[in-house]
Amino acid sequence: MASNWLNKYLVMKPEVSKIFEDLEAYHDWCRWELAPFNEADLYKKNSPVYSAYLNSKKPRRQFNNQARPAKRRNEQNISN
Repeated sequence: MASNWLNKYLVMKPEVSKIFEDLEAYHDWCRWELAPFNEADLYKKNSPVYSAYLNSKKPRRQFNNQARPAKRRNEQNISN
């Protein structure tokens, strides 16, 4: 009976696990970018290192490198 209570007590809440996952991702980014890591900067948008981390996580615009076919205005005028 005590083990059931202990297992229920030791389960981490989703909010807490998200904080730890975010902290670990921020720490990994700082290691790869050689940026100074300070766990107090987590969720502080005015911190320059954390704002650089947030900017790196934004989705980037994908460019279409395929050439588009040129419009043929002369052929359209002739067919009419």
